[in-house]
Amino acid sequence: MRRVFLCCAVAAFLLSLPFTAFGAYPEKPVTLIVASEPGGGTDTMARLFAKFAEKYFPQPFVIENRPGAGGQIGFEALARAKKDGYTIGTLYTPHVAAHISAKRAKYTLEDFVPLFNFVSDPGVVVVNAASPFQTLEDLVTAAKDKKLNGSTSGPGGDDFFALTQLNEAAGIEIKSVPEKGSSGQKAAVLGGHVDVGFMNWSQIKPNFQSGEIRILGIMTPERIAELPDVPTCLEQGYRVISDSSRGFAAPAGVSEEVLKALDETFRKVLDDAEFQEAAKEQLEMNVLDGPAYKAYLEELLTVTNKAFEKEPW
Repeated sequence: MRRVFLCCAVAAFLLSLPFTAFGAYPEKPVTLIVASEPGGGTDTMARLFAKFAEKYFPQPFVIENRPGAGGQIGFEALARAKKDGYTIGTLYTPHVAAHISAKRAKYTLEDFVPLFNFVSDPGVVVVNAASPFQTLEDLVTAAKDKKLNGSTSGPGGDDFFALTQLNEAAGIEIKSVPEKGSSGQKAAVLGGHVDVGFMNWSQIKPNFQSGEIRILGIMTPERIAELPDVPTCLEQGYRVISDSSRGFAAPAGVSEEVLKALDETFRKVLDDAEFQEAAKEQLEMNVLDGPAYKAYLEELLTVTNKAFEKEPW
């Protein structure tokens, strides 16, 4: 009888232990869901991280591409994944928030634990170099007197939200002219077919360097290192914050032990000199840790909610 009692007591004690007590995490490879096609910016970021994480993590991160529906398929797969630490994934904006605002997502931000944001491609307000608008104020003043139009990638994109923010902040009505992709947007600006373009810095960098376009404002809270002389929209009195970001998250509900192990690995990779050199060539790095990344996503959702209420997509 005593032996039975002891066996039961031991069994109860073992069941009360966290799963990590039975073996150090990780005991097998970790799936890294990439919510896009191979070869894109998010995929490049994920594979670069996975490559350098081999130095610091006992198991490999195995890339699983889950493209489709503007990232929605991959985001939902991550949200539904087991909470055992063996599946993490990528998020990218504004899509992860836009799907929620449009009420078509089968997830909420609460379904994710943001780990780290790696990439932010700043939004910029651009005009043809021959444009009469020298400053953002010139553009706003003109928009109050006549109808202007602006090139965007269409409803649901980060540049569409940027145009919406500027309209609201300045009390103007610049009309969105959607184009298919950044090449179409660029052509519209360079050809003088629109008055202004709302784009990302990486998309127009060569054209800025060649003198073909002028940047009226950067849509970041602070000036960026590559454009120290170009003021932000915020500096000029207009709250327009926009970028296209890419980062990593785990499904909500994973243990603190797992989160700690992942956090340490991300920090070691980010501190790796070779990673930093490789990232400089391939990514527009802007690192946010978990809490800062969470706050960023929540603020973005507020922006996309307001935009959807005004003009559903």
